[in-house]
Amino acid sequence: MEPFDETVDELNKHLACDNQNWLFGAGISYEANIPLMVTLTRRVEKLIPDGDFKRLYYDISDDLPDNYHIEHVLSHVGDYIAVSERSKHKSIELKGKKHTIDELVNLHSELVKHIGETIRYGYTEPDTVKGIPEKIGTIIEPIVDIKNHRDFVQTLISSKSNLLTRSSISIFTTNYDTLMEDALALEKQSVNDGFTGAAIGFWNPDVSFNSNYGLNLIKLHGSVDWLRDIKDGLIRNRYGVNYLESPSNVLIYPQATKYVETQKDPFASLFTKLRERLNSPFDHIFATAGYSFGDYHINSELELALKSQGNKTILIVFIDKINDTLLSWLKYEAMAKKIFIATGEGIYHSSETLISKSGVAMLNWWKFSELTKFLKDGEAL
Repeated sequence: MEPFDETVDELNKHLACDNQNWLFGAGISYEANIPLMVTLTRRVEKLIPDGDFKRLYYDISDDLPDNYHIEHVLSHVGDYIAVSERSKHKSIELKGKKHTIDELVNLHSELVKHIGETIRYGYTEPDTVKGIPEKIGTIIEPIVDIKNHRDFVQTLISSKSNLLTRSSISIFTTNYDTLMEDALALEKQSVNDGFTGAAIGFWNPDVSFNSNYGLNLIKLHGSVDWLRDIKDGLIRNRYGVNYLESPSNVLIYPQATKYVETQKDPFASLFTKLRERLNSPFDHIFATAGYSFGDYHINSELELALKSQGNKTILIVFIDKINDTLLSWLKYEAMAKKIFIATGEGIYHSSETLISKSGVAMLNWWKFSELTKFLKDGEAL
């Protein structure tokens, strides 16, 4: 048997593990017509109305590296809000002009609104080479497609149906969209997401995350349907209703910002859940797909777990190309033996050496739809 096939066999054995954790990033929703960060940034910038909002936006983005995206801007705005809250005059100065905390908060709300609407209804850029026009989803004609998410959930639960009563499956995501929880619900799965209630839920992690039934869904960056209401606190809201006093205060957490870190919950509870799963005393996998390893907090928790003597985590990564973070982890022998990285070129395990598949130039198993097929039949394609 060739080294590639031997490594894939070993990978498949780990994927049959009883205790499973999955971390999903923006890449899994791309095929569902939800844009990745570069496209989302261009779309939001187009939607910002001309005038003071747009001028303030570009004054802030000009301070960022050239490869910035909308999450970086949102984080920067959050930091400026924190600074202005502490300042004597409740303002900051940018390019010689003072901006009040109200201006910053309003810009933050404007950006979150456009992010939420784009993610909720979908958007695809035009392809001038292929002659394909842009597609803009609306409340009347949304273009978001849930098929791949449902296929994944079906595949996961069909092979793990005996585990559901023990809450042995946890799904983590940095995505703001609701595709994963919607897919779980459509496949008739109970979901523990930190909320209690019905169509509208209230934040109640001590009850929700301690359920002995169903799958855990932990949205590490928040969600387009989470609102922090002045009166009612953190609410998972039903879109289109006006029950709350502050319905525009959508709670999404793009990066590490002082502004958000001062609001300890829900993110403290969510990351506590991440640590609990990574430090389980039982053998377990932590598999990722669509995640580019751009979140410092998540990466730190993963690295700490993998470096910890006696930790049971096996990290399985599905990604198009290996990146610097993963390469740095493979340099440590104790970490490398716990890591499998399935890429378009082959697979890495235990070292920085790529193990390729004979006669195959490119593999697609890192794509979400193809990952589901791999989970079904165990064959790397």
